[in-house]
Amino acid sequence: MNLPHQIVVKKNERESSFAYRLLKTWAEIDLPALRHNIALLQNRIGEKTGMMAVVKCNAYGHGAVEVAKEAVYLGVDALGVSSLFEGIELREVFSDIPIVVLSAGISGQAQEFIRYNLSPVVCSWETVNPLAEAAAGKGVKAKIHIKIDTGMGRIGVWHERADEFIRSVHRMPDIRIEGICSHFATADEADLSFSNKQLEWFNALLEKVKDLSIPYKHISNTGGIFNLPNSHLNMVRPGLSLYGVSPSEHIQNSDEIIPVLSLKTKIAFIKKIPPGRTLSYGRTFRTKKEKIVATLPVGYGDGYPRYLSNKGHVLIHGRRAGILGTVTMDHIMVDITDIPDVHTEDVAVLIGRQGKEEITAREIAEIGGTIPYEIFTSINKRVQRVYIGT
Repeated sequence: MNLPHQIVVKKNERESSFAYRLLKTWAEIDLPALRHNIALLQNRIGEKTGMMAVVKCNAYGHGAVEVAKEAVYLGVDALGVSSLFEGIELREVFSDIPIVVLSAGISGQAQEFIRYNLSPVVCSWETVNPLAEAAAGKGVKAKIHIKIDTGMGRIGVWHERADEFIRSVHRMPDIRIEGICSHFATADEADLSFSNKQLEWFNALLEKVKDLSIPYKHISNTGGIFNLPNSHLNMVRPGLSLYGVSPSEHIQNSDEIIPVLSLKTKIAFIKKIPPGRTLSYGRTFRTKKEKIVATLPVGYGDGYPRYLSNKGHVLIHGRRAGILGTVTMDHIMVDITDIPDVHTEDVAVLIGRQGKEEITAREIAEIGGTIPYEIFTSINKRVQRVYIGT
């Protein structure tokens, strides 16, 4: 029997679902929470500003197709992905909505961008010319968004001379400029002075080319949406906030967003460990007294960080259980000595809430000196996604 990679169940029916009961380690995606976050963001930006829901990297580990379905149903104006292949996956589900491929580069893929009606972000003639050649004679125009570098330094035409490039591209008969965009470097930090300077430069460029009537202008990510309302322009690109997490503690007035993903597993084995024994690879933990230890079927092979060895916690029966020893590819061991009545098959929460306790992606990220984005996107396809609906 093949267990489906994605399971969709109603919240009050999940325990009775046969497939759900077979799961050992899984990520629960709370669809009502996702809808709440999208609606909250829509209300914040207002009716005159469009929204591009960023669902790249499998919707930050949440599942691109299912997340996009909810976003499209709620009226988002576009979907943002990071590669041609992510775009094709969504185009095969959604025939009409604009899909913007946010990573620059064509690399011999121009024909496919035209075939699947995808809008790549471009910033050089090496990307524009192949698209124009692919569209020529086909009765369609290649749709593009032009990336402007206002200080991120990653990709884009430098803002000081971008108007010349935009006008030259605009004159090409087989190209349609669908949007002009840039990207904030520090909109999620306490000091917004550089973000304000980026916005100033971007607005100055937009003023130079306002006669071209280009539909979409967008620079605002989650940080911009919350911290810089004057950066919304006529489109925003929320990413992490869709999934109920703030990129940093400096995001203003974001308390109402709700985490969408919980990572869970079931206890596989329980045993008593005598004093003086060592646990896991490298023997990095030694018992000083007898402990009761539960083995959980999750590890770095699922994307659970190895740096949580001897540092992280999980929730069992609403209480914290510390990780003992090294996180392995397929298993971790946790201390349940002081948690009564624990049995195999009991659910342990690795990310999420159980009872009054909660372990957040931010908490896990801070232990490893990283960011919540990495935590979510590291949860790989070995982990089944369970979509909880109403």
